[in-house]
Amino acid sequence: MTASRPRRAVSGRVIAFVLTAAVAVGALLSLVVLLPLGRDEPAGGHGAAGAPRQTITPRPHPLPQTVAGERVTAVAAGTGSVVYGTETGNVYVTSGHSEPRRLTTLTGRVARLAFDSGGRWLAAVSAHDELAVVDTARPSAPTVRRSIVTGSPLGVGIVPDQLAIDSAGRLVAAQTDQIGVYDLHGSSPPHWLEGTYDCSGARDLAFTGTELIATFDSCANVWNASTLRLERQVYFPGTGNARLGHDRILYGSFRHAMLLDYHRTSPLPSAEAAPGQPRPTLSGVIADKTVSTRRSPIQPVADDGRVAAVLQNARLYFWEPAVGRILAVVPLPFPAVCPSVWKPRPPAGFSTSFSPDHRTLLVSGYCPPRDRDGSTEEGRRHATYRRWQLDYPSP
Repeated sequence: MTASRPRRAVSGRVIAFVLTAAVAVGALLSLVVLLPLGRDEPAGGHGAAGAPRQTITPRPHPLPQTVAGERVTAVAAGTGSVVYGTETGNVYVTSGHSEPRRLTTLTGRVARLAFDSGGRWLAAVSAHDELAVVDTARPSAPTVRRSIVTGSPLGVGIVPDQLAIDSAGRLVAAQTDQIGVYDLHGSSPPHWLEGTYDCSGARDLAFTGTELIATFDSCANVWNASTLRLERQVYFPGTGNARLGHDRILYGSFRHAMLLDYHRTSPLPSAEAAPGQPRPTLSGVIADKTVSTRRSPIQPVADDGRVAAVLQNARLYFWEPAVGRILAVVPLPFPAVCPSVWKPRPPAGFSTSFSPDHRTLLVSGYCPPRDRDGSTEEGRRHATYRRWQLDYPSP
């Protein structure tokens, strides 16, 4: 896998929808079982002495499809809590075995939820272009509300498929037809980020310290979170899926999972910088793991700095990069290919939510209706969703 020059990424709007569904959450209850790694591990699963090693493997715990009698449409994992968005626009939080408590209400279906890195601020958007931000540390504080807009009139009605909020609860980044940053301390229109045209269709958005980072199919853009000026554009060794990990990028191709360092980069001699923007560079490779010999897309899931998780064909692989072994393999009770009256049948979509304290992983499986377009509002209403919760494993 090499890259001699940056390549324009294929627009990810359609692909990102298939791969992205409402994130799932539920009560903080997980079961664990002991499994020998030698049974499921595709490569490199034995210790230095060659004997199979045992580890605690998380078991997916199914989550409810309704909360307070309302159909769940979006979920997010908090620190010791679970947040549900519903079809009627309500946002609920649960903690332990407590009854759901309503945090706020939006107009229309809750489409997406996102916590900040500290787990205090919760951002929610509805299918009716409404943004709401809740301070979960002060439940009595008023909800801050804004309208989500698009960068072009042609994009009106696009619901954000990526959402991020900074640790101060001030800035919210949302991807519609473009990435806009909303300053909640004022009423000005969103700031539209520059430098996204070479890498369209963000797969992940995150505020990390002093930076705002977006990952795409083949590159990542890094902006200064204060000035919103593009600081660098980093290309990957190929084209695949990427999301932000523990101060690094977790990347998946068709067989490999990789950890990439967007700080340690090398020049791309043939790359040309756009006027007023930094010259693109090639990211450094921290670790590389062959997950499977089957040629099937690998979806990055989570990275806590010790263990990284990826998803392929409805199976979760937990990878320990420091020693280069697969720590656990967890099959999800969901078909890898969806039932459909059309050929070829569409692959199942999966989305995930990783708690800010890195202890809980939530996974949603999604299949569009057999005879409907899953990218439409009607298709989403009739889609099949299944949701699970897992304790994140430790080596």
